[in-house]
Amino acid sequence: MLQTGGDLIRETVRSRKVNILLLLLVMVVVVAALSYWNSSTSYKETSSSGTFEDQYITFSYPPSLVAVQYTYEDYTLVDFYNSNDTSNFDNYVGNVRFSTSNLTNLQRVYNEGSLGKYESYRTWQGTDTNGPYIFILLGSGDTKVRTLQMDFKSEYQTAYSEILKTLKINKIPA
Repeated sequence: MLQTGGDLIRETVRSRKVNILLLLLVMVVVVAALSYWNSSTSYKETSSSGTFEDQYITFSYPPSLVAVQYTYEDYTLVDFYNSNDTSNFDNYVGNVRFSTSNLTNLQRVYNEGSLGKYESYRTWQGTDTNGPYIFILLGSGDTKVRTLQMDFKSEYQTAYSEILKTLKINKIPA
């Protein structure tokens, strides 16, 4: 059946309305995603002052290292580099971060480690082929327990030890 001019105009208008609605829907999804990303991703701060303090943890580190702090809504991550060029992963030396862990999995993955104590918390700690690590278990369970994890390359054992020696847990993230 052949369409008349009026039919073509009505179909074109209908098609444009659908396209506008789809565009609006896409824009709403993009705005929602950006808003979620903005609230859940981090603010990045770089320092080489030799001290770190936020609402969750406090510690000292060698001022020869550059600390890059990522502050999320409910936890902190601090990466350490041996240079101001923090975009080059070759300069990465270690980190301190919060995570959620499962003790059985930690024991399986880091099988050369052992249970220990840090203040009143249980730990799983040791040294693997990359260097020293510690998982401080901030809860009494063995699964889905909040942990403070620290690991460094083996040549930065001194920095690892200094941070661990001065580490103070101020507050456990939710």
